[in-house]
Amino acid sequence: MAKSTSYDVVKAYVSERIGKFSKQEVLMGCPSLGSSSVESALKKLVEDGTLVRIGAGRKTLYAREDSFIS
Repeated sequence: MAKSTSYDVVKAYVSERIGKFSKQEVLMGCPSLGSSSVESALKKLVEDGTLVRIGAGRKTLYAREDSFIS
């Protein structure tokens, strides 16, 4: 089996999520990943349109683009 990248692991995790979530929640949901791996995966998911970033700094939340209604 091919090794999953942090991007794949985070993408699979967020695809199950409904509503808003924080980086901290993703870290708890993906215990095999470190903070910087989760951060870069979230950044990539925002860039490719999978996630929407809400807020900034310590209060940043994320939501799936397809479940996001502002």
